[in-house]
Amino acid sequence: MRTVVLALSLFLAMPEASEMLAGIVRQHGGTDAVEVVKQPLPKPGPGEARVRIAFAGVNFIDIYLREGAYSSSPPYIPGLEGAGVVESTGPGAEVWLGRRVAFVHKGAGAYSEFAVVPVTRLVPLGNDVQLQDAAAVMLQGLTAQYLLDGTVRLERNDTVLVHAAAGGTGRLIVQVAKLRGLKVIATVSTKAKAAVATAAGADKVIVSDYSDFATEVLQHTQNRGVAAIFDGVGNRTFLQGFRCLRPRGGMVLFGASSGFPPSVDLSVLAGSKFLVRPSLFDFIAEESELRTRAAAIMDWLQAEQLNLQMTVLPLADAAEALRQLQSRESTGKLLLKVGPVEASAEL
Repeated sequence: MRTVVLALSLFLAMPEASEMLAGIVRQHGGTDAVEVVKQPLPKPGPGEARVRIAFAGVNFIDIYLREGAYSSSPPYIPGLEGAGVVESTGPGAEVWLGRRVAFVHKGAGAYSEFAVVPVTRLVPLGNDVQLQDAAAVMLQGLTAQYLLDGTVRLERNDTVLVHAAAGGTGRLIVQVAKLRGLKVIATVSTKAKAAVATAAGADKVIVSDYSDFATEVLQHTQNRGVAAIFDGVGNRTFLQGFRCLRPRGGMVLFGASSGFPPSVDLSVLAGSKFLVRPSLFDFIAEESELRTRAAAIMDWLQAEQLNLQMTVLPLADAAEALRQLQSRESTGKLLLKVGPVEASAEL
């Protein structure tokens, strides 16, 4: 404990800089639109905390924002999630000073050495949760949690289909589904990724270019179909998925890594099927809901019930990290290592 307190005291006593390194998107475009440069150090306002970032998460939403598919106004610092230590606070937020935290917040600007975040968006971390692990599960772990618990009514032993199951979100959806007692069919694009999905707990893995996965799903389910489809791929998988969705089953379109699907002919919903286009931020809009969902994720981490797989690149390689994610070269979670930050949650 003495060592921890000393380390924290030294951390809090570090002189304040006037600049920081940050990734900047100056205009919409490809990966070359992101460059790491010096930026002014942001100052926290009332109810805000400035977090010294240790790790930042890299996600498909960062690509959508960079390309202009989602509304964004360059220049801006990308990155919605991260983990680190609160280095300074604005009025009314002093209780957070020195705390180890994780966050997911629109406009956080996590591809940087420091980020200013409203304290209502912070999740306090226990000493037994590593900052790297916390950064890896905020957006994608919370997504897996709300998708399984908040979008479709599922019963134990129901069968679900998870697309892109070797990716960061897909692997966590598979694992949370198994924690919920579900049977999981997973799709992946290569044999190497099939091994990743199997290790995550998938009961059946389909290696496919997505041209005809529905036939194999129907064969595996004796033509009954699946109770739900968790689709983060979008255009290449969406319409075909309805073929293997059982009556009263749910199509959950939570992402579109291959582009957004065309307009939907409602006849695909025949059989009392339903479609939902959920967003994480609708499910964590309230501070209490964010903390409740995050607590479930952290409990699974502490109980070693989640098997995390991560690729870590330095902040200077932010453009390369986005390229690897968009080209689907990576498996598991992509993180940017920003700074060597650690401190205690026990003040």
